[in-house]
Amino acid sequence: MAILNTGAMTWSGWMRVVFLGLTLSLAPLGVLHAADGVVTPTAPVKLQENVNYRVVITDEVAPKGKILVQELFWYGCPHCFHLEPAIDAWRKTLPANVDYEPYALPLTPAWVPLTKAFFAAKLMGVLPQTHLQVFADIHVKNMRPNTPEQIADMYADLGVNRAQFVQMYNSFGVDNAVRQAQAVGQDAGVTGVPALLINGKYLVTGDMAGSNEAMLPIASALIAKITADQKK
Repeated sequence: MAILNTGAMTWSGWMRVVFLGLTLSLAPLGVLHAADGVVTPTAPVKLQENVNYRVVITDEVAPKGKILVQELFWYGCPHCFHLEPAIDAWRKTLPANVDYEPYALPLTPAWVPLTKAFFAAKLMGVLPQTHLQVFADIHVKNMRPNTPEQIADMYADLGVNRAQFVQMYNSFGVDNAVRQAQAVGQDAGVTGVPALLINGKYLVTGDMAGSNEAMLPIASALIAKITADQKK
């Protein structure tokens, strides 16, 4: 496995790499409403509860004065990988009062190892340099890291200290984060990814929206609704 140079490439640059790999190795998988990091403009969305979004109850809370947007995903999900260029372009348009974060969900036991890897990288502070590269390793290079050892090797090749990663991967903090993610998925009734959770209260899925890319304008409309409600 080649070591990818994280220091010389920006997030936007990595999105172009991911998109190139996406178009060359995975397309066509349907119409993608983003090309080279540009989101196609869409008409204003009319919010319809239980139609294009639904209200859920979770323990996720936004920081005071902020709106929290969580992209629910799993590294092994090809649909999540395919959505990343559109997500990257969309998140750059979000207002300053929005905190956006990817959030891995272990919807099945088989998803737990890569979910633990996500939270290990997050707690180590290396998520910005590894997030898109892990997607690329799995979906462009067709790597299948299933065991903790294979996962640790993958992160080591991405420039992460292997011993420190293994220690964090096996830590109580990571196990607790995975349990919390499982609770969020169960409380929100999430049955598949990708999905978007706004303020721990509003859930948008590709099935409700009509496509994964169509989730984004719905989420934007919900952000506008929350902002307006906060000003009342």
